[in-house]
Amino acid sequence: MHNFMAILSQLFWGVTIGALSAAFETLAKGVMMLGGLGGAGWYGLKWRKARRMRDDHRKDRKD
Repeated sequence: MHNFMAILSQLFWGVTIGALSAAFETLAKGVMMLGGLGGAGWYGLKWRKARRMRDDHRKDRKD
């Protein structure tokens, strides 16, 4: 009976650790994805603003 309980304990521990690591991995991937999308959006807005300012500056020089 002791061996059976030891096997069940190890199985439960393995399933618990496996579930926790899978949950943490999923959360980490989500954070990385949101960070990447947010960073790309921020860089895109920064680039558009710089381009708009550069184009406005060129228009001022032509006049």
